[in-house]
Parts: sequence; C-alpha cells; structure tokens
Amino acid sequence: MPAKRSFVDTACWIGLLSKDDELHHVAKERYESLFREGYSFATTNAVLFETANALASPKYRKRVVEFYKRLNTSRRIEIVFVDIELWKAAWNLFEQRPDKAWSLTDCVSICVMQNKEIVEILPHDKHFRQAGFKTLL
Repeated sequence: MPAKRSFVDTACWIGLLSKDDELHHVAKERYESLFREGYSFATTNAVLFETANALASPKYRKRVVEFYKRLNTSRRIEIVFVDIELWKAAWNLFEQRPDKAWSLTDCVSICVMQNKEIVEILPHDKHFRQAGFKTLL
C-alpha cells in the first residue's frame, strides 16, 4: 500500500501558525490527525513565501522562523523548490486556464501534486477541487 501523502497549501500553514486565523482550529486538528495517521506532507517554497508574507508582522515573525526550521528538519515534510522546469510548467498551466482564478502559486502546487502523484491537499479554497484533487479541510 502506498504511503499516505498530502500537499499542504498556504491557508493551512497560516491556519496552523495563527491563532487569530478563522481556520486555526480546523487546520490544527486535521493536520495533527493526519500526522498521527502516518501521513507525510509536501509543500513548496512558493507556498512558504505566501505563508511568511502573510505572517510577516512582528507578532508572528518568530513563530514563522521556528516553523521553517522545523519543516527543514522534518523527515515527513518535503519542501519542493521551484526550478526553471517547474516554473515553466506552472506558467503554462496559468496561461492555459484563463477560465479559472488559479493563482500562479496554485499552478505551481497543482504541477507538483501531478508530478508527485499526490491526490489530497489541505487547502482553504476551491481551486484544488476544480483541478480534481481531494481536499481535506
């Protein structure tokens, strides 16, 4: 049986890190539940850019820095860095789907999920359901 794996998007990370976020309780409960079930996780540096930017205020800065250090040392979390090939694939998807409101970061995430055959995601928005993925929040 293949290992259980989920992609983690910006909204989930923000929900986990910010007690003020409307998704805090559900994101924390769901992420911790999946972790206990043995899931591993993938995310991208583009998602982490969005997360850090959203929580750049002094109130959250230390928490975000500690969070990134934990991600870097976790054996169950893979950070995929956007290289030129991923950038091109994401841009092509962005360009080819003018009917969708997918952000460029969403397109990066979709390409990573397709390449790594990840079918589940911890997101906040409908964009990933539109792309055919199972949302876990």
